Amino acid sequence: MPSPIQSKRVGTGLLPATPELLNFLNVVDENMKVHSAIVKLVLRTNKLLANHQHPIMIRVNYGYMREKSTGYSCDVAHWDKKNQLVKKDFKNAALINAVITGYKDKVVKRKLQFEIKGDHYTPEMLLDNLMEDAGNESHVFSDVMERMVRERKLRQSTINHYRYSCCQLANTMGTPRFLVDNVTETKVMSLIEQMRRMVSEGTIHAVCANIAAVCNYAIDNGLIKSENYCFRRLKYAKKVRKANKTAYIDKDNLVRIEQYYLDLVTEPDATEGWRFREGAVERIRDRRTVEFALAFWLAMLKLNGSAPIDVTLLKEENFSTRRLTDRNGVGKEYYCFDFKRAKTGVPVRPRVECNRLARAIFEPFVHSARCRDGYIFPIVQNDRHSLKANRTYESIQAAVRHVAHATLLKMRKVCGGINEKVMELNKVTGRQRPLINLEQLSCYNMRHSFAMAYLSTPGANINALASLMARSPNNIGTYITQLQHDQDLIDSVADMGI
Repeated sequence: MPSPIQSKRVGTGLLPATPELLNFLNVVDENMKVHSAIVKLVLRTNKLLANHQHPIMIRVNYGYMREKSTGYSCDVAHWDKKNQLVKKDFKNAALINAVITGYKDKVVKRKLQFEIKGDHYTPEMLLDNLMEDAGNESHVFSDVMERMVRERKLRQSTINHYRYSCCQLANTMGTPRFLVDNVTETKVMSLIEQMRRMVSEGTIHAVCANIAAVCNYAIDNGLIKSENYCFRRLKYAKKVRKANKTAYIDKDNLVRIEQYYLDLVTEPDATEGWRFREGAVERIRDRRTVEFALAFWLAMLKLNGSAPIDVTLLKEENFSTRRLTDRNGVGKEYYCFDFKRAKTGVPVRPRVECNRLARAIFEPFVHSARCRDGYIFPIVQNDRHSLKANRTYESIQAAVRHVAHATLLKMRKVCGGINEKVMELNKVTGRQRPLINLEQLSCYNMRHSFAMAYLSTPGANINALASLMARSPNNIGTYITQLQHDQDLIDSVADMGI
């Protein structure tokens, strides 16, 4: 029976398989027999990928050769053949080297296990399911995070929070795949400063807590050393808890913003009382305009202080128009929204009276939702107003961040103009009316602003407020009576005056 080496040599057809040749090969095999597999990382230079680079392969020689792709590639100039590594000046070299070296170490470990037991093995057995098994020892942050949530059997909503945190950190790192070791105090500080422009302090605190949990998991499993822990000196709880306790817009300034929007997009009409200005509806639907920014901003306020992600995920089936009776027995038309908070999954049921402001905010979007993709606000679409296929939670979050940031920039200009008018009014009247804090302005201010406006209403009920805003039971306790009837939902916001 010819050996594997003989089969490869003789089976080529270049030499006839004569008894003399087989005899010779037997002698060669006894003198040059390979007793252990040779494992190497090689650059497959005879194969060119679409990115004009060559694939990095893990090669096993044991009687014959087999190769498996590592999923990474580079050009010849950046491949260190001697050390079997990507050179340091190549993009993401540290990450690539850590991963491919991990694959090689895994194959060598398998080989040694077979040899210690004295079991026969083949190159295929060493390479089989390599990527899946190696993923359990990966130092890549996202892989570590996924492994942690699987082991702890967390709820899907909690897993989404971790993925959101990973996505935020990836934006700061500049790449979706980075090592846990690369998460430094400096990077976390940059992340905090970037997020402060877009989200609340509470969200930043939660993101830092999730990152800390993944890093602690990596330390417990020996993936990184404790001295490399990014929060060893950075006490994010103290830093982030300098919360924007005053970062809300007072009721008078909210009314000024609402009036600014109405003056911008509507005008008096002798027949109907008011109408949209010419071209206003198209500008409201265009997310690049200040009209859209104002509508999106005020929608968060009117929807009981909902977060940007909640407004983004509103669909046509979450909306209806109904005639309801208020506390005085007067029947009125209301926009009725029924959805769940993306963060907690708690139901939210805003009831918005169909007055001039509400119609100016919602009508342009509600009437066009079916023509687009069913989403009320055109945020998860591209610039051609078509929905991108296979939207993931991370990609939706990215779309929300982009729109929220653009909205914030426009709202700072609008609020700056309102501040100028308030200062002029203060000079004339001698009163000190509060200004809008532009530095602490964020989309999440609408949530705090709704709460503060409600609490300033005579007879405000903290339990009713928690129900209106769908606060998580983990935060507000389990003894809050949820408002269920339309009458209660209407009466709770009737006196707010916004």
